[in-house]
Amino acid sequence: MIYNIKPIVIIILLLHCNVFSHPFHSTITSFNCGKKNKNIEITMKIFTNDLEKVIREIQGPDLIIDSEKSDYNIDSLIFTYIEQNLVLTIDGNRKQFLWVGKEIENDLTWCYLEIVNIDNFSKILIENKLFISEFDDQLNICHFYCSEKPETIMLHQKTIFGEINY
Repeated sequence: MIYNIKPIVIIILLLHCNVFSHPFHSTITSFNCGKKNKNIEITMKIFTNDLEKVIREIQGPDLIIDSEKSDYNIDSLIFTYIEQNLVLTIDGNRKQFLWVGKEIENDLTWCYLEIVNIDNFSKILIENKLFISEFDDQLNICHFYCSEKPETIMLHQKTIFGEINY
């Protein structure tokens, strides 16, 4: 019996690609402290499909983040999710984020936030629960560019809090 192996290999490869196309779950958040304008600019790099998954659980299965025809205010939904799962406390005071916007680039969503009127500070406490309840392997990497030496904190399911002293 002769088998045509080519279609079988193609099917296996397609199944493998769909199942394993996103082997790890992470976000990267950069906090850039402005010396002149006293603001902290925040840039978040998030996998779009992860973000879409959590927003769909809240809003409904028909939500598509990168749709201009969406009935939802996508930016508002994303910002609400971020506010509920990311907390920055500076010298004991919880800070409010301002939404600047987002950009979608291939499979990544870049979110931009800002914290205004930040004077000199000595301690930053961060709580980052983004996607922690969704993925066991979630890693949230936080880079702080607030002094001459950048600081990085890696947060995950066992450790959602981090602290930096200046």
